[in-house]
Amino acid sequence: MLRTPHCVLSPYVKKEGVTNVWESYKNGKPLQLGHRINSVAISSIPPYRYGLPDGYNVNLYKCDSDKRYRKLGGFSARVTCCSFRNDGKLVIVGEEGGTLRICTTDKNKFHLRKIKAHKGSISAASFFYDGLRAASLGSDANVRIWDVTLGSPLGFYSVCTGNEIARAMVTGRLDNNLVCFGDLKGNVVICDIREPSPIHKITLSAAVSALGFNKTDKLLAVAAGSVVQLWDFSAQKFHDYNGSQGLHLHYKVTTGLFIEQHPVTDEEVLLSVAMDKLVKFTNLLNGTELHQLQCSSPLTAIGVTPKCESLVIGGERGFVKIKHYDPKPSSVNSVSSEEQNKVALSDTEEPYMSLLSQLSKPNKRDRFMSMKMDEWLKVPLASSRRAPKDWFSPGEFKTDSKQHVPLIHQETEISRSGRLFHAQTLEKTYNRVDNLLRRFSHSRALTFALTCRSWMARSKRKIIPTPQYCLNLALAVIRELIRRDTLAAAIAGRDNRQLEYIFRFIYNNIWRKDAAAVCLELYHCILSKSTF
Repeated sequence: MLRTPHCVLSPYVKKEGVTNVWESYKNGKPLQLGHRINSVAISSIPPYRYGLPDGYNVNLYKCDSDKRYRKLGGFSARVTCCSFRNDGKLVIVGEEGGTLRICTTDKNKFHLRKIKAHKGSISAASFFYDGLRAASLGSDANVRIWDVTLGSPLGFYSVCTGNEIARAMVTGRLDNNLVCFGDLKGNVVICDIREPSPIHKITLSAAVSALGFNKTDKLLAVAAGSVVQLWDFSAQKFHDYNGSQGLHLHYKVTTGLFIEQHPVTDEEVLLSVAMDKLVKFTNLLNGTELHQLQCSSPLTAIGVTPKCESLVIGGERGFVKIKHYDPKPSSVNSVSSEEQNKVALSDTEEPYMSLLSQLSKPNKRDRFMSMKMDEWLKVPLASSRRAPKDWFSPGEFKTDSKQHVPLIHQETEISRSGRLFHAQTLEKTYNRVDNLLRRFSHSRALTFALTCRSWMARSKRKIIPTPQYCLNLALAVIRELIRRDTLAAAIAGRDNRQLEYIFRFIYNNIWRKDAAAVCLELYHCILSKSTF
């Protein structure tokens, strides 16, 4: 029997004339944290809230406004996981040192219970449906059940006999006694906490990385590597997808699963995130792909409110993406017949004439032009955009005349220190670097570009270049040395003390999107030419 082939990554193609519900989602408030998002806590009762662990704190947000209303602190170690009770009034938090805390959301540092739960780090923690008991999974290969009111243990289960530890655990969404967990050997254990031993065990071919129940607790989604399988409790077997028991949704390890009801119909949708930076929306029963969303970082966790009203996606290096469902019809889909005729007419014209007609529409507004300076600066600069409305000084701004707002490019640096800074200080700095490069003094040019800010500070100049300007100058010099194939010559002959500030530059800027490639090239060049 031939197996049905599966496409690992298929591009999403929009069907003409069909409204896609998943394109009705709008982006939430931009959010960037400082640490990896290991878990996303979601409350299932309105008003909906979500929580994100960040270092030694847990940030709590409101879904309707994406505004942080509480910052839980006072933890003795880094927070590894957190989970809401259904009503959102209690949060269970796991730490790296094995401490389990139950906190209230009314105060910032009010911990109701502090429990020494495990010997190692806590991988997952969750309340049961009734909110009276909780389960925690630790690196000591044990799942422990706790009484929330007293903070006392009620029982425990051993995950495996070897040194492999469990990475995934989930509690029932309706059943007060159901808990499942999986380990790195591919074992999925299903337990009823009223029974001393597991009631069922499933063995897979790869390590279990994520688990998820549906809303009735009759189906269990299991992610083993890049394959997702659906276990049916009634039939006691895996669900069949056109002759295959698994869905190849991603091409890297799946790190998060969530099953929720479709925002329009009653069908259940499987939402999955993986290290391939993709979010997949899949029909749970027939396995058809509904939509996919691509992010800028590897993804590690996902949380979804009921009816998929809000999606909270977490990833590496504190990446957070928030999506909210907007039931209002999109302006793109509600086009009048007159506008449709104009579009059809423009299709017959030359390409440049069609582009000119789109850009020449009257009263064409730009969202950046309606912002103020403070709001404009908070939005990450990813491409060219218009300046804010308060860009001009009060003397230059006239309400009766047409505004000619300048176009700010991605490389342009906006500084509030005045035009004198750019006219005198930066011009002299550029001239010095240009002279060094013209004379082929590559080593001196690299040294000056990496230390220009500290050099000008020691020279007691009144105006010191901004960090962003110094970074752009250093990147420009390194790129020029790479183009000339003289970067190795500029680095050669330096001792450990002289290499220290180069490593400091790489350490401080390797995470930046515009500097990552240059820093990696500089790092590999040092490793190939130096011995430590």
